[in-house]
Amino acid sequence: MKICTLVILILAAGLVNSHGSEKHQPINQSIEITTGEVTYLGNTGLMVSHGDEQIMFDPFFHNHYNNYQLVPADIRTAIFDNETPYESIEMILISHAHGDHFDANDLVKYLKLNPKTKLIAPTQAVDQLKKHDGFVGIEKQIHGINLIYGDQPVEVELGEIKVEIVRIPHAGWPGRADVSNLVYRVTLNDELTVMHMGDADPDDIHFKPWANYWEKRVTDNAFPPYWFLTSESGKQILSDRINAKRHTGVHVPVKVPDELKNSGGEFFSQPGKVLKVGRSK
Repeated sequence: MKICTLVILILAAGLVNSHGSEKHQPINQSIEITTGEVTYLGNTGLMVSHGDEQIMFDPFFHNHYNNYQLVPADIRTAIFDNETPYESIEMILISHAHGDHFDANDLVKYLKLNPKTKLIAPTQAVDQLKKHDGFVGIEKQIHGINLIYGDQPVEVELGEIKVEIVRIPHAGWPGRADVSNLVYRVTLNDELTVMHMGDADPDDIHFKPWANYWEKRVTDNAFPPYWFLTSESGKQILSDRINAKRHTGVHVPVKVPDELKNSGGEFFSQPGKVLKVGRSK
């Protein structure tokens, strides 16, 4: 009996640390592995880096509509001068051809300076590029996407970059039904997946038909326009529909709305800010 009692006391002591608190073994503990970085440029402009892969979303525009963040002059200069961290941009993706997301002159200039950089854009944007005097010579760098509302998602794979694309209407549906707004789900090196949503409308009627598409791949970090963080329908799409582990709002006005501040959501509002993007294993 004494031996049994001694054994029990020894076992109990092993469950108590020097401070007298119980030791709990972690259950399904995950380790966060940093796999990339996302640099905020302004409005919905982003630069995503993973290993030796770099891409940009909506980096060139000049219209802020007296409300939104422009790309600061020093960042814009660094991009055109191929300065670190913008020295190896392999792909540019344009969500839609509005002046706070897209500028044909800047894109033509950049593509001519960087003949290895590819461009993926809706044909509405490509049509504007075709009217530019400098279009000749950059045609092979451009992949125009012509999707109408309701079309099946498409996929473009260039090297170690996989791009999946679906047309989701511009916010204000159906008033802007003619605008080709593309939602991009991009996977770099088969490891990091990000989603850029442009100016998507936060109504699940547009997302529900593609339930299988969203479930096909987990997104490590989605970048929705900020109104997804402040509307109940938008929050539901982020949490229950698009299969993304993290959400960071963009398209935030210079004067951050109180409703966004109070939403508890994560968002970009300062150009140049860098977000570490990780994947749990």
